[in-house]
Amino acid sequence: GSVRSGVAMVPSCVLVHASVQPRDCSDVLASGVSVDGVYSVFPTHDPEGFMVYCDLSTDGGGWTVIQRREDGSMNFFRGWEAYRDGFGTTTGEHWLGLHRIYTLTRSGGYELRIDMADFDNATAFACYSDFSVGRDSVNPEEDGYPLTVDGYSGTAGDSLLKHSGMRFTTKDRDQDQSENNCAAYYQGAWWYRNCHTSNLNGQYLRGGHASYADGVEWSSWTEVPARNSRSHLDAWLWFWNQPP
Repeated sequence: GSVRSGVAMVPSCVLVHASVQPRDCSDVLASGVSVDGVYSVFPTHDPEGFMVYCDLSTDGGGWTVIQRREDGSMNFFRGWEAYRDGFGTTTGEHWLGLHRIYTLTRSGGYELRIDMADFDNATAFACYSDFSVGRDSVNPEEDGYPLTVDGYSGTAGDSLLKHSGMRFTTKDRDQDQSENNCAAYYQGAWWYRNCHTSNLNGQYLRGGHASYADGVEWSSWTEVPARNSRSHLDAWLWFWNQPP
């Protein structure tokens, strides 16, 4: 698969509406569109639709972006409602929103891809062949928008499988298995267990720092000795619908 650097790429602000109502960015790609940009999608379980950023070029295209960290311009240390509903700018740093991710992935059949880069432009990626949030849940918010993920491949190492099955925790809603609130302690929001091997909504830290594991973390890649002093990490999370 191809590797994409969040540092090197500044996506263009392209706003396009496909002629047929697509369920996600894989449908946008299938309609014959090939330009990266912001598109309207209409998931089966959310017919009113919403805007997403579609990457239609990386590794075959068709990727729906659900999170982007690239310059530290957006505060990600937020509460439950912000993470449920989403925040940020679709063409820049943003979190799509747990409920939107749920409506897109609840039926399964999706692959997750995470691309990351550090200040020295070293890049890596991780893919998971099975990804969903709130799978088969009737009351996803009450259930905590649990993560389902399996089937790792890539160059960054696996730092997410231990989080599978966990509920999402924010600083004001503690749903992890730690005595402490992992989100408050590590200044992020994630599907923490006790506490994390990845923390992609952590602080956007620049250069070396004294605190531990509270930045944008992917432990199998960020904690290797050669990279410890370069704690900054850009991350893109996106997924696509696997063909039947």
